[in-house]
Amino acid sequence: MKLASFELKGRAGFGIVTQDGVLVANGDDRCPRSIRGLLNLAPGQADELADRWPRVDLASVRLLPPVLDPQLIVGVGLNTKSHFEETAELMKRTPGDYPRYPRLFTRTSDSHVGHGTPIIIPGTSHQLDYEGEIAVVIGKEGRNISEQDALSHIGGYACYNEGSVRDFQQHSNQVTAGKNFVASGSFGPWIVTSDEVPDPSRLVLETRINGELRQKLTMDDLIFSFSQLIAYISKIFHLRPGDVILTGSPAGIGALTKRWLRPGDRVDVTVSTIGTLSNPVAAE
Repeated sequence: MKLASFELKGRAGFGIVTQDGVLVANGDDRCPRSIRGLLNLAPGQADELADRWPRVDLASVRLLPPVLDPQLIVGVGLNTKSHFEETAELMKRTPGDYPRYPRLFTRTSDSHVGHGTPIIIPGTSHQLDYEGEIAVVIGKEGRNISEQDALSHIGGYACYNEGSVRDFQQHSNQVTAGKNFVASGSFGPWIVTSDEVPDPSRLVLETRINGELRQKLTMDDLIFSFSQLIAYISKIFHLRPGDVILTGSPAGIGALTKRWLRPGDRVDVTVSTIGTLSNPVAAE
């Protein structure tokens, strides 16, 4: 199923996207209070609850980031072979000398927007770059999770544009500054639950700018798999439902050709089985 957060008639809500519209969580005593709670339910439980929820047209809601209040948003830098290789000369790295451990950073929840909402080029920089990624959303809490059990802790998957302000990213050897400008990235359009993605190794991602294909990712390009990332990250953090792991962007970033995002551009991140996250670009 597709889990979404949205604004309806000026109020925030959440529910399930279907072919016929959006089932809006009604807030009764059995209803979870947020997407986090839905992620923690078995698929059958969610269906049973949703039978009593009112339905509205998808066009009547404004989609928000699927998880409004994640405890953690953990990014993984240079987690694809293609992106590592394309930046090796620029960053004075040895081609093929991939990192031994995932390179982690964090993002804040106000650094991304939902589907359809403009991402913002900050007034202090013109170097906003796109990075299409697959977001893994945790559905079952855990710490020190084994690789063998890792996939069972995934609640679902979403598209992510891990927008990066490149000049600020290069101010130090810590990339956090360039990864957290307000509304510089996007997340959505919804979470597709893991029961609908039985083999995540078959997922394919494509990033388009104004319709032009710039990036394509298949799972054999990852340096660290989803299971390896969850196992490693859970050694550090206690993962809880709604936490988000950004799993890495492939070759094709704009920084190498200085093709920065400009006002009026449109960024589309498409992941097979999940859908397309689309955002216009605007100046601050």
